[in-house]
Amino acid sequence: MSETQDFILKFGQRVRGRVVNERGQPISGVCVVLTQWHCHTDLQGYFHWSVESPAPEQVEIRVYKRYSGQYEELKTTVALSQLESQPITLKNR
Repeated sequence: MSETQDFILKFGQRVRGRVVNERGQPISGVCVVLTQWHCHTDLQGYFHWSVESPAPEQVEIRVYKRYSGQYEELKTTVALSQLESQPITLKNR
């Protein structure tokens, strides 16, 4: 018999961004890693998830197109607020 587990869900902050190529066109299926969390971009190049409040001001990100040698991998630290206001650009190799 399993034990009862109590937990509390905390309010989160939505994080949304977009990944584009050097011509500004969206790239779908890109892995976006925010610290230990990851997700993939949709057909319009958007990714989104929630982070626990209070959200950090700076986050480490890793962005790459898996199974494709077309784009360079990007690793950097950015302001969380920058993710929504400025798209992430992956450069061609």
